[in-house]
Amino acid sequence: MNNRLMIRLIDVALLILLGFIAISRLKTEYVELPSTGESSPQRFIPHEASLHIYQNLFKLEDRGQSWNCKTLNELESMLVNQNSRYISRKVKLVVTIQPHRSSIMQNLVDVLDICQRNNIEKNLNYESYN
Repeated sequence: MNNRLMIRLIDVALLILLGFIAISRLKTEYVELPSTGESSPQRFIPHEASLHIYQNLFKLEDRGQSWNCKTLNELESMLVNQNSRYISRKVKLVVTIQPHRSSIMQNLVDVLDICQRNNIEKNLNYESYN
């Protein structure tokens, strides 16, 4: 009786293995390499701006200018406008996020979501608490 049970367990293990093999082949991703006739991708010059997160305020500093935003919607429109201006000049905007001690974690998460949603490069400077 033990031999039959062992054979059943081996059959089940082989079926599971074959199932995993079949599934793994479905998820194959291919990388499209550029052909010889295509030009190289555009290179953007990086430019860094600072975003300070306070408890009830977001402060964007860029090239000696600063803008204050009180809501996340204002901040998102400001970042999108800045990013589109830099992209038109072939410059990549990189936002260095600097949370203040008074800020709450949810504000930081919301700012990271805004950057992710709008394809804005970001850095997190968590050591510069003021």
